Amino acid sequence: MIKKSPVVFEEYSATGVLHVHSTRSDGYGEPEEIIRSGIAAGLDYIAFNDHRNLKLMDEGWHGKFTGSLMSIVGTELQHTDLKSHLLVYGVNSIKPVGHILDQLDHVLSMNGIAIIAHPVEVRPFIPGYGEYPWGFGTDVPVSGIEGWNWMSNWKRRVNIFNGLNSIHFPDKKVKSPREEAVNMWFKTGGCLVGGADAHAHKIFGKEVFGYQMLFQRVRTHILLDKPFREPSQFTEALRHGRCFISNAIAGDASEYRSAVYDGQLYLKLPASGRVVLREQGKTSGRSVDLGKGIHCVGPVALPVYIEVQRAGRTWIAEGRKGI
Repeated sequence: MIKKSPVVFEEYSATGVLHVHSTRSDGYGEPEEIIRSGIAAGLDYIAFNDHRNLKLMDEGWHGKFTGSLMSIVGTELQHTDLKSHLLVYGVNSIKPVGHILDQLDHVLSMNGIAIIAHPVEVRPFIPGYGEYPWGFGTDVPVSGIEGWNWMSNWKRRVNIFNGLNSIHFPDKKVKSPREEAVNMWFKTGGCLVGGADAHAHKIFGKEVFGYQMLFQRVRTHILLDKPFREPSQFTEALRHGRCFISNAIAGDASEYRSAVYDGQLYLKLPASGRVVLREQGKTSGRSVDLGKGIHCVGPVALPVYIEVQRAGRTWIAEGRKGI
């Protein structure tokens, strides 16, 4: 007889992509086009983060359903030196310029949340590409870390010699979240999310890394106690760290869940994979190969970073906070 798990996993979730730019800042796509790409990719939501503005909110996109896909409007704020970016949600006004910590204070005064974007970004060896890492430490009242930024991870491995190959075979360059970003999450706490940083750039008039292509890569799944109907559910899920990241090219992770019961970590895996656990203060983690189903992985000290690997790359990544 199979012993029933003593834990109850969240019944509802929503799968989407954070950190998406449109023509309202430096993206190349109109919102209608981006939404169509999201629907084609099977997403439940798209979170827009145009730089220093909420124009799409003024245009009525926030909380709007197109079919079954909800559009959520946030913004991306930046420090006066153009570095140190924050992904912001749950506000209807912003301070678009000035010291980033002053802008953060305004977000918090409106009960919004702010997540450090591409926190450990490194400049690639290609002229014209900058780097925008976080420069204000970990003792700041943010709501989390963008632990896996697809475009940021890609460009750090690109140079003038491998650029063409990197464009044609991008997934060889983006296999896992940055370890340094996970280390920062252990210090800041909050949610650990993944973002596309999607712009649908064009080179010589040809689109590179289009929206639909990126929407089929790094995703953020939010965990819910009821069906997804309101944009506030997205904000509150991130505020409380009820989320995980997946790379969709490694498989559908929407049914993944984790729970801690009586000091033991339980995982619900939609398919087989290698589970790697890393606890705070430890430089390496323990790992175990598990099949599809519900498993008691064993005792765990929170917070813990959970990673499920498949085919030589990260499939699922979760930063599970302490209670």
